[in-house]
Amino acid sequence: MATVRNVEDKVRETLEGGDAAEVSAQLAQLREDLANLAGSVKALGAGVSHEVKARASRAADDAIAAGEETVETVRNEIQSLNDNLTYQVQKNPLQSLGIAVAAGFLIALVTRK
Repeated sequence: MATVRNVEDKVRETLEGGDAAEVSAQLAQLREDLANLAGSVKALGAGVSHEVKARASRAADDAIAAGEETVETVRNEIQSLNDNLTYQVQKNPLQSLGIAVAAGFLIALVTRK
């Protein structure tokens, strides 16, 4: 495959020699080389695009799985706290009622303004 510099050198030599048919042939070769190069770049881009899409899909799947796992962990933690609170209220109902009244009183004082 001819490089652009080689083609330019040949074109200069041919122009100096005055052979127009030779210049036309070299220009045709240059066009063909450029078309081949464009095809190669396009094929490379398609391969890279496919790989990037696959990586993005895997990353999205991993993120979804991690999110679902986090949601399940939080759900279990909330359920555990709820169960613990229920147990404490059933174990000490008067103390729980006193705490609830005190908390309500403090909230009322803070939001009174």
